[in-house]
Amino acid sequence: MPTRRQLLLSTAAMGLAGVGALSGCSSDPSVELEDGDTLRMRVWSEAAAVAYEESLAEFTAATGIEVAVEVLGWDDYWTQLPLDVAEENLPDVLWMNTANLAQVHASGQLLEIGELVGDSSSRWESVATDLYRLEDGLWGVPQLWEQSILVAHEGLVAAAEGDATALSFDPGAPTDPLRDLSRAVTVDGAGLHPGDEGFDPATRATFGFSAHPDRTAVLGPFIAAQGGTWQDEEGTMSFASDAGIAAVQYLADLASSHLGPAGAETTADPMLCRNLFLQGKLGLLQTGTYDLHTVAEEIGGSFDWGVHPVVAGSQGPRPLVHAIAAVGVEAKEDERSAAIAELLTWLGGAEGQRTLAENRLGIPAHRDLRGAWEESWAEAGVDVSVIEVPESAAHPETGDRSAIATGTALQGIAKIFRGEATAAEALPEAQQAAREAMG
Repeated sequence: MPTRRQLLLSTAAMGLAGVGALSGCSSDPSVELEDGDTLRMRVWSEAAAVAYEESLAEFTAATGIEVAVEVLGWDDYWTQLPLDVAEENLPDVLWMNTANLAQVHASGQLLEIGELVGDSSSRWESVATDLYRLEDGLWGVPQLWEQSILVAHEGLVAAAEGDATALSFDPGAPTDPLRDLSRAVTVDGAGLHPGDEGFDPATRATFGFSAHPDRTAVLGPFIAAQGGTWQDEEGTMSFASDAGIAAVQYLADLASSHLGPAGAETTADPMLCRNLFLQGKLGLLQTGTYDLHTVAEEIGGSFDWGVHPVVAGSQGPRPLVHAIAAVGVEAKEDERSAAIAELLTWLGGAEGQRTLAENRLGIPAHRDLRGAWEESWAEAGVDVSVIEVPESAAHPETGDRSAIATGTALQGIAKIFRGEATAAEALPEAQQAAREAMG
């Protein structure tokens, strides 16, 4: 078992004895666990665990139910999950992503929460909630969601007399706004741009666009914007469609045309594009809201940067959306089941999620917290008002072993960016390998 850091959140520890009734909970506890017993809640983020402290202390003060938060790092989290599923030793409540939901749901150990939360779910962003709907119910209380965004080095864009607010791409055209701006931003040691006589890509001082095989930030949004999908409605890997081939080849061509970092380098170092942006050497970084903290903290006041919608294709902009939900585990004792239900209800309320929003952890799943989230980012000097709930979005992988299948696919897609094969050659092979990985 990986080492766990437990944060015991009790009324005494947090000094909240005597706190009055809270929304969704009663100051006259209707649920009682045995003395010394606590509910276990597991997350993979230390920052989230700290943010939950105040929220869960209020929950304890109102209900008398104590919650111990376990923090496992990302890799340990998913290594431990199938072991705990097999041993039926899951915590009472745990964070979940869509790639692993099906595996745990199939074990029959999860609590269906549709009737439990009732009308409360109407206050959650449907773009996040719907990711946790399976055929027979709702299986998670969304806590936060993320989406793909474009961040721009405003100084480099302005120097190129460009505009990053509504960029688009067109694989069938000789050029497009994304290529034009990327070309203008890219400069070698002699001040030349790609296409200029004597341009030397080896001496590039600045780079254009982050054309690299990042599933969430780049591949998913570009394939969807061109009309393709990563998986079809039955969950079968489907990215090697005509639209998918066109989008992936377009991205690889951006890199090979020196409008982005070299594919051989980005496949060897997945963090290269982000690092170049942080150093002020990349004009356009398509990433996700999950990177906003790093970008804001690392750049500081080094240069001006801004948040914009993802690059649009023939189907418009299609940011990839994923969400983190709290899922509950069926308990054998009625008292524990009732306590778990109270905790999930609390986590679905605005007060239960407020500290996440105020600490700028993801985009709030609860609509009433949108203002608090925007204000918190504004205090940090970042305008996130452009980040709207998308009408149409690309979806994360779902289904048992879907994360493994995506990892398998990316190995084949890397060949395209390294120039070892075309998308027409390699993408069908990568799709077949991904399907076999899903079984």
